[in-house]
Amino acid sequence: MKIYNEQYKIPDGYSTITLILRSFRYFRRNTVNAIRLNMEKFGDAYSVIFPGKKLVIITQDLAFIQYVLRDNHTNYCKSEFTTGKVGRMFGKGLLFSNGNYWLQQRRLIQPGFHAKRLQGLYSIMVETIEKTIADWPTGEGIDVYPLIYQLAFKIILRSLFDIGLSPETMQEMSFLFNKLQDFVVKDVNRPLRKLTYFISRQDKINLRRRERMREIVRNIIAERRNDAGEHNDLLDMLLGARYEDTGASMSEEQIIDEVLVLLLAGHETTANTLSWLLSQVSGKPDVLARLKEISESIPAHDSIRNDYINAVINESMRLRPAAFMTDRVAIMDDRYGPWVYPKGAVVLPFFYGLHRHKDHWQDAEAFLPERFIDEAGKLRKMPAFFPFGAGPRLCIGNNFAMAEMCLFVHAFFRAFTIAATGQTPVMLPLITLRPDKVVLQVQRKG
Repeated sequence: MKIYNEQYKIPDGYSTITLILRSFRYFRRNTVNAIRLNMEKFGDAYSVIFPGKKLVIITQDLAFIQYVLRDNHTNYCKSEFTTGKVGRMFGKGLLFSNGNYWLQQRRLIQPGFHAKRLQGLYSIMVETIEKTIADWPTGEGIDVYPLIYQLAFKIILRSLFDIGLSPETMQEMSFLFNKLQDFVVKDVNRPLRKLTYFISRQDKINLRRRERMREIVRNIIAERRNDAGEHNDLLDMLLGARYEDTGASMSEEQIIDEVLVLLLAGHETTANTLSWLLSQVSGKPDVLARLKEISESIPAHDSIRNDYINAVINESMRLRPAAFMTDRVAIMDDRYGPWVYPKGAVVLPFFYGLHRHKDHWQDAEAFLPERFIDEAGKLRKMPAFFPFGAGPRLCIGNNFAMAEMCLFVHAFFRAFTIAATGQTPVMLPLITLRPDKVVLQVQRKG
C-alpha cells in the first residue's frame, strides 16, 4: 500500500482489507513480537489503515519519536483510547487528559514530585519494603511477581496515604484495581466483546467497581480533612496544591482522579520492571555479586544515588520497558522526513523496538548494565532511551519510581540470594509490559 490519499505520503504497511485478512493471526500473536516482525518487513515505521480510514503509524525511528514527543509536541495529544476508554474507568487525571486542562494539572502537581520533595517519602518506602520482604517465602521455585506487585501497591498506598489503612481496605483496593485493569485490556483487545455486555453485564459490573474505588478514596480524603495532624504524603500535596491564577484548590472529584492515576501508574510499572530485573540478573553471577557487595556496604538512602544500581535498573527498563509504546494523535496535518500525514493520524512510538535498535545499541539483545556507566564510573544518559516517555509529558513520577526501585534493589540483595530456575517469563503486553510469572530460587541470607 503506497498511498493513503493523493495529498499524503505515508509509510508502507497494511490496508484495511489486508488488516482484516491478517487480523486473526495478529491477535493470536504477542503484540510486541508482531510489531517487531513488521518493523523487519517495512523498516522503522509502517502504517495500518483501520476501518473508517483510521490511519495509525507505528515507529521505532529515534528522530521521528523525538519529533512527535518533543520537537513538535504542541501538534499532538493523547488518543481517545487513553483519554476515553482507560480514563472512563480511572478518571480524568493527569495521565488521561489533554490540552489546557492537562497543562493546568501538570503545573499544579509537578512541584510535589521534585526529587527534594520526595525525600520525605523515602523512609516510608524503606519501612514498607523491609517489613514486607521479611515475610516473603523462600525456596527452589518462588514466583516473585505477585510478591513484588503487592509490595509496589503497598508502597504507593503508603506514599499516598500515610495512615493505617486496614488490610481489608488494601486488599479490596488491590482487587478492584486488578479487575478494572483486566476489563480495560480485554475491552481493547477484543472489541466485539462489547456485544455480549447486555448478557454478561460486565460493563455495569466494572462501572460499579469504579464507583466503589472512588468511594474508598473519597472516605480517605474526608478522614484526612478531619485530621488535625501532619502527614508528609502525596495526599497532603494534592490537598494543599493551589492554582496560580485563582488560588483555588482542586475539587474533591479532581483529587480523586489524580489519586487514581497515581495508584495506577505508581505500582504497575515499578512492579513489572523489578520483576523483569530479578529475572534478568538471576543468570548473571557478576551482576549479582556486585549488587550484593553494594547493598551490604552502603545505607539504604545512598542506593538512590548509586550509579551501578541505577545502571542495572536502566538496563532492565531498556530491554523490558514497562511503557513499551505510547500514543499521540496529530491535531493538524503534519510531516516528518518523507512522510506527510493528516490530522487525526495516530502515531505510536514503539519504545521496545527503539531500545533494541542496533543503530543505537551495541550488542543490543544482551543485558549489560555497564553500557550506562561512563569512563569515570558515572551514570550516563543515552539518547535512544525513553523508559518514562519524553517531552512535556515525561512521566511526572519518574523520580518517585527510580527511588522506589533503588531502595527495593538495596533491601532485596541485603536479604536474599537468587538463582535462575530455567523458567523464561512470557511477555504480556497489556497496558504495560508485564511478565506472566518470574520463578526463581530464593534463599534468605544467614
